[in-house]
Amino acid sequence: MTFIKKRYKLFIVILVFWFVINWNFRVETIIFGFLTAILVTVASKGVLYDTKGFIYHGIKIHRIIIYLFVLFIEIFKSTLHYIKAVISGKYEPILFKIELDLLDPVQIGIVANSITLTPGTISVDIIGRSILVMTLAKPGTDQKELEKPIRDKFEWLLKEKEGKKHA
Repeated sequence: MTFIKKRYKLFIVILVFWFVINWNFRVETIIFGFLTAILVTVASKGVLYDTKGFIYHGIKIHRIIIYLFVLFIEIFKSTLHYIKAVISGKYEPILFKIELDLLDPVQIGIVANSITLTPGTISVDIIGRSILVMTLAKPGTDQKELEKPIRDKFEWLLKEKEGKKHA
């Protein structure tokens, strides 16, 4: 019974999301939605929550809106930069590892997915708080110069303020 009390919010969010993406309320959709929501809720133990409660505490909605706006702009800018890089032929694929100041694995995943969404960059792997990134850059480009756009555009919006929980 305590399992249900602690996890019902997650179940409801998953179920609502299911109905939003399917946008129909036929019997088979409702049944499959309930079964899927139950399965995901149970399978997320140890990922989203443990015996003490939820591991992930969320990000405030205004931060998410700003983040999505910044991400959209970065995708557009990266598209133009990537086109220039391909046409010039002066760029080559470079693999580097960036250690983030984020502690939350969900936030690290958000940054990794944002990197992959921007043209010319791919998140190859996540190892703890580090992301292995492949990008197009001029040969001999400094590591700090490769990290700067990731830190300035993505990490800072998700980073916890000193003395505060997730902002």
